[in-house]
Amino acid sequence: MAALGPPPPSVVDAAGRPLRGRYVGPLPPVDLRGCRGRLGWLRHKRWVYVLLATPERLCAAAIVDLGYAASAFAFLAAPGQGMLARVSSLGVPGLSRVGDRAGEGCYARFVGPGLRASLVRPGGASAYRLMVESPALAIDAVLDARFAPPPLSAVADLSPLGGGANATEKRMLLQADGVVRLGRDRLLLDRALGGTDYTQGILPRRTAWRWAFLLGRTRQGAAVGVNLVQGFNGEAECAVWLEGDLVPVGEGRIDGDPKRPLLPWRMGSACGAVALEFQPFALHAEHRNLGVVRSRFLQPAGSYRGSIRLPGRAPVELDAVLGVAEDQNVLW
Repeated sequence: MAALGPPPPSVVDAAGRPLRGRYVGPLPPVDLRGCRGRLGWLRHKRWVYVLLATPERLCAAAIVDLGYAASAFAFLAAPGQGMLARVSSLGVPGLSRVGDRAGEGCYARFVGPGLRASLVRPGGASAYRLMVESPALAIDAVLDARFAPPPLSAVADLSPLGGGANATEKRMLLQADGVVRLGRDRLLLDRALGGTDYTQGILPRRTAWRWAFLLGRTRQGAAVGVNLVQGFNGEAECAVWLEGDLVPVGEGRIDGDPKRPLLPWRMGSACGAVALEFQPFALHAEHRNLGVVRSRFLQPAGSYRGSIRLPGRAPVELDAVLGVAEDQNVLW
């Protein structure tokens, strides 16, 4: 849990080797062309993910750029009500893309059957705008980073797994407001908390991980966000955001049953700082078999409870903090 330094000016060196590490602050523009190799363009993946949470509702959206294809999804779920709306679509390259910037200058767009989505933060602006348009679900939200704690940036070397460089930026506790439309119903996301995940990498042919992403308030009233990963980039992207501080923690220890994902999960960190139980109340799942490309994607939405014990600080308790868990295993 040593203090983190700022990110390097680029994520790879002149020879294309990743400048691996865990950093506090925004990623530089991500350029991985120098380390893709002969077939690396097939493994070059990018995505953005957005989570919006109030005590009553949880809203998520993702745009994924696979190079040879694209996909997007969004959902709205609530404790006691389950999945209120869910949309998903596959698109074609060219119409959809995720850019090379995670912060200022962020640009991601998806156009596909029955769904259009975008996440944009112009250069010099402090806020992201998320737009989702579909017959079943529409979202128009602004996530302002001005008063948020710093992001966590991580650069990993995936060559031991058969991949290349990977870069990710996680932001938590952004101030968010927006409107969600379910058919003719209009719901407000006033004073929500927002989080973003930007990831770009030359990934192994088979990639698997488990993930926990949550944000809300502790029992004591402090704003809190947690990002845990088991597998993939591992410890490099694991951290707790507490009010204005970002504290790195050990690799995630995430225990859930993929055959019964709506049963409770156990979440923790290898260092022992995080010990949580996750109770799902809704499930977004996608299973695809396109021959050479296959995936199993499980993302339950639910409620977290438990404790966080960071060095030099009083323990904090979480009770009914909303977030998601994920179990992903993909051949791409």
